[in-house]
Parts: sequence; C-alpha cells; structure tokens
Amino acid sequence: MKAHSTPARHQRIMTLLRDHGELKARELSRELGVTPMTVWRDLQRLGEQGLLRRVRGGARFLGDLVVEPDFEAKTTAADQAKSRIAVAAVSEFVREGDVIAMEGGTTVAALVDALPDQHISVVTNSLPIALRMRARRPVLPVRVLGGWLSAVSGNTTGPEALKSAALGRTSVCFLGATGWDAERGPMDPNPLEIEVKRALAACSERVVLLMDSRKFHLASASVMIHPRRLHALVTDAPPPAAIARHLESEGVRVVVAAKSAIERRKSHLSIAPGLIATQPAEVNP
Repeated sequence: MKAHSTPARHQRIMTLLRDHGELKARELSRELGVTPMTVWRDLQRLGEQGLLRRVRGGARFLGDLVVEPDFEAKTTAADQAKSRIAVAAVSEFVREGDVIAMEGGTTVAALVDALPDQHISVVTNSLPIALRMRARRPVLPVRVLGGWLSAVSGNTTGPEALKSAALGRTSVCFLGATGWDAERGPMDPNPLEIEVKRALAACSERVVLLMDSRKFHLASASVMIHPRRLHALVTDAPPPAAIARHLESEGVRVVVAAKSAIERRKSHLSIAPGLIATQPAEVNP
C-alpha cells in the first residue's frame, strides 16, 4: 500500500513496527511502495524524535516509553481526576459565546460532560470527541478537522489537519499530554499528533493544558509545546517542586481541582500567575 505523504508514511511505519516489533528497511520499502532511500530518511527522522531504535538494516519499536495507548484504554485511567479537572477547566476558562479547540486526549474529552448545553462551539481533530459531543451535547456546533485518521488515538493528523486548524481562531485551546519533563515541559510520543496540537494552539487566544498528576512522573519521547506558550495548567494535585518552579518561571498559572463535588461550586480562588489556585472543596453539612 503506497503512502504518498510523509506524515502518512510515518504513521504507517509506527503502526507496522508496533505490530511486528522490528522490520528491515527493504520490508518497509515494499510495504510503503517507496524507495529504500525514502525509508532511510523516514527512519532517521523518527529515530531523532525518539520514536524508534535504529538497528542494522532497519528499525525496532521502542516499547513502553513511546507506546501511544488507544483512546478507550486511556479513558478509564484516573477518570475521577479527569472529571474534576474538566469541571475546573470549564469553570475557569470557558465563557458564553466561546469557540474552543479540543485536541484528542482523554483528559480533554472529559470536558464534553462539563460543557454548557448552548452558546459554545467546538473545534477538534478527535473523532471520539466529535462522537461524544454528538451523543451528549448534540445542540453544540462541532467542526472536525480533516486529515489522516489514527487507528490508535482516533485523531486526524497530517497536512489536511494542519491546514484545517489554521482556518479559524478560537478563544481557548485545551491540550493534553502524556508526561512532563521538569526541564523541558509537557511531552508526547507522536510527532504527527504534536504537529496538530501546536497548530491548534497557534490559532487560539489562550492555551490551557489539562493533565492529571500521575503524568508528572511519566516520560515520553518529544516536547509537545514550550511552557511559555501555556496560559494555565489544570490538574488534580499540586505539581512537584521542580515542575512548579519551571511553571512559575514561565508565568504559567496553575489551577488545582478540588477532590470533592466541585461541579456545584460557583466560586473559586484566582491568584497571580505562577502561583497555585486551588478550587475549595464543597463541604457537606
């Protein structure tokens, strides 16, 4: 099967390596319908991004460090924390009349249940999010970016997605991440997904990262976006000291969602950038 574009070839190479573990360049050349030289260039680029290991005559899948879990597998992980993060994020950053961008992470997908029922428009590159919006928020307009559909994440990537992302402006862009490097910032495994995340962020007035606290201790392959591009981080627990210092140095506001029924909480504490704002937990009599 011939893969015409570079992003499509890269996606196909990663899928083949995930399925087979290790492949020779000549096998990839036959499968992709391109020259061995093109395959070598692709492997070199993917290797430089930390997505595979170059071996004699071909490449090997790296394994757990860069595996991108599928959407369904990720949805159930830390689901209570994701729900709290979503409610806090909508309360803090979504206003009537906003056009919001939602990339395809499961923490971002949790926003769907927290969104108001009207006067909001959504732009997304995620088929799972679009389908969830159709099922749970059918009145809200949704624009889905075109492009190549990832069989793993259900997100669209590639030149069409990048071009589509640049067509309009959004009020706020919500991003997710796989991990956080204390010195470099939020990390992700897939360069094609990262390209679209950056494109959505570039067209938004504000960029808000949604990430549960488990991921402060996880590694991934590539820097997703520089922290200076973030307006805020919404999470479920205060970040470790090194990450907190990094965020403060870049002027990133941190909002920590409370660990109880904050869905009915209408007031919250908002403080200066770089410090931590914790939404107070509701106290039941």
